[in-house]
Amino acid sequence: MHEPDPVETILARLMPPGLSDEGQRGVEAMLDELAGVPAEVGGAAVPSGISWGRRMIVAGIAAAVVAAAVAFPLIFQPSASPVVAVHASEPPPAEFILMGESDRVESMTDEGWQEDPDGSAVRAVRLNVVEENSLLDEETGIVMQVSEPREEIFLMPVSTF
Repeated sequence: MHEPDPVETILARLMPPGLSDEGQRGVEAMLDELAGVPAEVGGAAVPSGISWGRRMIVAGIAAAVVAAAVAFPLIFQPSASPVVAVHASEPPPAEFILMGESDRVESMTDEGWQEDPDGSAVRAVRLNVVEENSLLDEETGIVMQVSEPREEIFLMPVSTF
């Protein structure tokens, strides 16, 4: 491990040198000028070149632009289903025919008694259900089976204790 003195000298080389007094005063003067602070402490404040009437007009125009930007999307909402142009020369798309559908319960788990938001007691049962649909593609003659698993919680009211 290094001795403490060489590590401190290495770290000292990484620090930037400080500003000179003249450079510090120049930076402070520039900041004061940008901030609009008068050079004289006891001097009068510099009046702004814009009158109150002109400020109110500019503020009103800005408010109108913001109101129009907010109201425009509310007035002209896009339609929920986009319009698609279809050429008459194209054959109609192949149709799928629903051959059959079924729902089956794969598992049931008793979740115990729970309290409903209105304060009544219910018995909760968690069901894992699979919904299956068989579809026939008219163009190819292929039968497809689409499965959609889902989890349901069945709440049964408890009337006796």
